[in-house]
Amino acid sequence: MFADLPLPKPDEIVPLMIQASEDHRAEKVDLTVGVYRDDSGNTPIMKAVREAEKYLAVNRTTKSYVGPLGDPEFVALIQEFAFQKKIENKFIHGIQTPGGSSALSLILNLIKKAQPDMTIWASDPTYANHGPTVKSIGLKLKEYPFLNRETNKLKNNSLIETLDSLGPKDAVLLHGSCHNPTGLCLDEHHWSKIADIAQKRGFYPIIDTAYQGLGISIKEDAKGLIIMAEKVDDLALSFSCSKNFGLYNDRVGCAFLMGSNEQEIKIAQIQLASLARPCHWVAPQNGAEIVKHILTTPELKDMWHEELSVMKKRIIGLREKLSLALQVETGTKKYDFIAENSGLFSMLPGTPRQMEILRNDYAVYGLDDGRINLAGLSENKISYLAKSIVVVI
Repeated sequence: MFADLPLPKPDEIVPLMIQASEDHRAEKVDLTVGVYRDDSGNTPIMKAVREAEKYLAVNRTTKSYVGPLGDPEFVALIQEFAFQKKIENKFIHGIQTPGGSSALSLILNLIKKAQPDMTIWASDPTYANHGPTVKSIGLKLKEYPFLNRETNKLKNNSLIETLDSLGPKDAVLLHGSCHNPTGLCLDEHHWSKIADIAQKRGFYPIIDTAYQGLGISIKEDAKGLIIMAEKVDDLALSFSCSKNFGLYNDRVGCAFLMGSNEQEIKIAQIQLASLARPCHWVAPQNGAEIVKHILTTPELKDMWHEELSVMKKRIIGLREKLSLALQVETGTKKYDFIAENSGLFSMLPGTPRQMEILRNDYAVYGLDDGRINLAGLSENKISYLAKSIVVVI
């Protein structure tokens, strides 16, 4: 039956993860997979999550299915967290999903069903799963300018010019905060300008939020979404709890639709649930119950806020220290962008061959396009990493 199937294009990250795990050199620096690690190299379970799990182990009364829309209380809590305020004169409805990737996939499938000729615009570069997801659904994919690889700054003029050329048959995929893979985030001025263009030109904004609370703060990281929601008539949001709750393998997320016509948005919400039926039917509940218990238990919510703040501060500190180490090694400010940007990721200005040399000769593991996960860096490896980067790149 499957004899004629070709091998799919391999996922770059998984083979590199395996290669790194099998590399036992003492100087190894594994910056591949996008997970938060402590200084010992572990991806810890948050204390608030552990406490929630203990409570649920004793007090949970059922493992039955949730409805096709998910747990409405959980969805409402994530909506309140993501938007941080009530958006006046707009209606927002969502469903629970298995992580942010599923949320985005369902949103794109809904677009395909409603507007099959839509073109989806993603940033150049963007999260590795964005392109394959768009293409697998059968929508057209194009890129809008984003990162200037020579300066590691935003291609502001060409970005705005491109978006200003779009129209109602286009949807623009934007990172809510902590851009993956560049770490280069839009400020309030950029968001306001893009929102004005979206409203004027009529393109459909899709916001992918996976790192809220790990950039500047929970509220600051939501500002782009809020600006967009207040200025445009319609948008979609895919939301993940993987990073900010450390629930990577529990697959916890939501898909939200916002519009000015409540009946239209309610129908679209039910369509999202219908599209989920042949895939996962109903979302897994364990991780969602953990998040719900944390957000509705004041002492656990405070504990989680503190842990999230510690994680954020550690990432900021790693960025600053690596940037300073590279400044010392090069005698220039070439790598100051690492400290200026936010979130887990940054991109080294290296070629695929240079990134390969870093892996093979220096045990420094990043992706071929230069992406490194700074949240996977240990402080005692900063000096070695800086020296290796300078020698090779």
